[in-house]
Amino acid sequence: MGHDCLRIKTAAEKRKEKIELLVRHTVKKSLLYDQFKTAAEDQKKSIEKGRNKAKSLLNNQMRLVMQMVRQRAEDLLADIDAKSNVKLEVLNALIATATAEQKQLDDFVDFSRKLINHGNDMDVLQMAATCEQSSESVQTLNIPTMSAALTQLQLITNDMEKCVTNINSCLGDVVPAVSGRLVTSFNVELTESPVEIISHVTTDANGDTLIGIWCNGDYSRNRVHIYDTNFVLQGTISNPWAAENKAFAGIAVDDDGNIVTRCQTSNEIIVYTKTGDQVRTFHSESPQAVAVNSKGHYVVAGHNTLTVYHKDGTVLQTTPDPEAKYVKYIHCNVNDDVIVTDPGDDHIRVYDSSLQFKYKYGSKGDGNGQVNGPLGTCCLDFGDIILTDRKNHRLHLVSPDGKFKQFLLSEDNGLFNPRDVSINHLGKLVVAEQRGEIKFFEL
Repeated sequence: MGHDCLRIKTAAEKRKEKIELLVRHTVKKSLLYDQFKTAAEDQKKSIEKGRNKAKSLLNNQMRLVMQMVRQRAEDLLADIDAKSNVKLEVLNALIATATAEQKQLDDFVDFSRKLINHGNDMDVLQMAATCEQSSESVQTLNIPTMSAALTQLQLITNDMEKCVTNINSCLGDVVPAVSGRLVTSFNVELTESPVEIISHVTTDANGDTLIGIWCNGDYSRNRVHIYDTNFVLQGTISNPWAAENKAFAGIAVDDDGNIVTRCQTSNEIIVYTKTGDQVRTFHSESPQAVAVNSKGHYVVAGHNTLTVYHKDGTVLQTTPDPEAKYVKYIHCNVNDDVIVTDPGDDHIRVYDSSLQFKYKYGSKGDGNGQVNGPLGTCCLDFGDIILTDRKNHRLHLVSPDGKFKQFLLSEDNGLFNPRDVSINHLGKLVVAEQRGEIKFFEL
């Protein structure tokens, strides 16, 4: 009887311990909800503040535009009056001259007819020479002419499309107002010899941050670190081909919460749980980058192809994609557009959800719309693209149709060699820098 009681007590204690672990896990998850709600409320306040500020600015811009239009119209009206008056003065002078010269002609005609009709022979003989001289004089008169400059005025307007474009440019555009405020950061420890760098960053629904580490001198060191919301390292996924020194890299999170990676030299996509257990692998020819679209399909940028796979490895569609000098990056937006970064040719290529090419953005340089070593991308809710511009130490904001909008962050905000970007569950912009600094900015 005593032994039975002891066994029951022992079993109960073990179950209590197990339940306590479950409670702790649940409490931890509940705290994540608190964090999210607090951040969401902060975002709501920020959005309302931004709304009011943007509306006020737009109303001011509209008043300025109307004021400029009104002033320009008044200037044009005054100009029309002034130029018309000058032309009228010239015409009045010409009319006066014509009237005076016409009177000379009429006077000659009247005098001559009187002489012809009423003069006696002696009068005619005496006045004939005078009439002939007067005739010669009036015949030399030149009838006034009007030059082309004295024709009617017209208002010449610019092309309406250009006018609309100028008004649009004057009024501005609605873009995310990145505060540039660094919220927090943490550092990933990397070795100097051989040199390790950060290659990728992404986040999952729980707020965990996943970091890809790359070692060009020793692929066996390539790995994925998983950090919790307090930036405590929770686990590492090591290169499964470390012994063969194969190029393992890439991070995407699928709709099951699994981590999708690739190995270019072993020609495969490898899927893991967050605890590092391998879920599945399947063949993919020379994969360089992998993303997950809204349907849960894997989109893979290969050496010279772009392919959409079912998560079980079935090919759903494929299309050619130009070869790249360096390893590509890839991302899918909310509309399942596919963004492929070509670092060697300094641009991104964007395809629609059916893999039809849409546009290219970028060229080598440091001006607006120019990049130098572009790498990772992420997207905002409305489709705007955030693009890393590594060697220029900045981030571009690109419209959904491929137009440059603005630089979101730059060296002035402390950026140095940004390689990848992501937006976490709290709406913070996560920037991974090459030498291990992971920075979180207010969006």
